Amino acid sequence: MSATATKPWFHINKDVEYSTDFKFFSENQIRVVRTGTKHNFCSRLEAKSFSTKIALNRNGELDEADIIFETKKIHKEILAGKHHATGTFVD
Repeated sequence: MSATATKPWFHINKDVEYSTDFKFFSENQIRVVRTGTKHNFCSRLEAKSFSTKIALNRNGELDEADIIFETKKIHKEILAGKHHATGTFVD
């Protein structure tokens, strides 16, 4: 069993914790802000942009599969400690 299966939260600092559950994370802790063709994947918990993607299709929108893919990538990065070096799992 992995650490993420047994611990529901991952602290990136003393005041911010992200859920290890992807569904909760994607519904409550991240948002996509679109400006023209630019899509910023931003934290709902802190003033932080995790990633920016540019839509290259004709209508300037990322499709749902691209949004889910990028959101999963960011979630994995958070749980790997890539968005803060001192992140820890907590109950």
